[in-house]
Amino acid sequence: MDEADEFDISVFGPWPPGGAEPAAEVAEREAPRVRRAVGRLFLELKSADRPSPVDEFQMLLNDLTAEMRDQFELFRRLRAAAEALISGEDEAAAKAARADAKAATDAMALLVRTLEKIDGLQRQIVRDREAAELLAEEEGGDAAIRAELRAIIDAQADARARRLLQSWTAARDGAPATAGDSPGDPGEPESAPGAESG
Repeated sequence: MDEADEFDISVFGPWPPGGAEPAAEVAEREAPRVRRAVGRLFLELKSADRPSPVDEFQMLLNDLTAEMRDQFELFRRLRAAAEALISGEDEAAAKAARADAKAATDAMALLVRTLEKIDGLQRQIVRDREAAELLAEEEGGDAAIRAELRAIIDAQADARARRLLQSWTAARDGAPATAGDSPGDPGEPESAPGAESG
């Protein structure tokens, strides 16, 4: 089968895909720092949070990928061994070898399709996580804008209240009010707080 012959098993591996540096080297280099950080965060390891269901699913997909890669290589070797027997003189052995080669090819094709589906699931998980992070950033940005707007409104209200208090105090004491801050401005009371009605 051409599909299995042209298939490169090396493109399938654990997700997220590793960078230029092998994961084992990164883990070995970062292990002491991670242990110190965990020691600061948790009193005991039992209190550590379990992985999320999505993380557990992704780890399962990674395990399945590794196992299927091994099976693919096994079936490839079995097919090569069967093909070597096909051209032999023993007709019964050649017939059995052809059946073995076909079975190995069919199994390899099934593994290819399964690995492609697993890869699609892994890619969807990555896309969903990126979308969730983007949404969280947008919501966090909206909250920050709302907080900033509230702070501006509060500062303006405090400044206006101080100006009104000064103008009311000046009106009560008989001093002229400053321009633009007269008690008669629209939406503002016309007498100083606590002033008695005549």
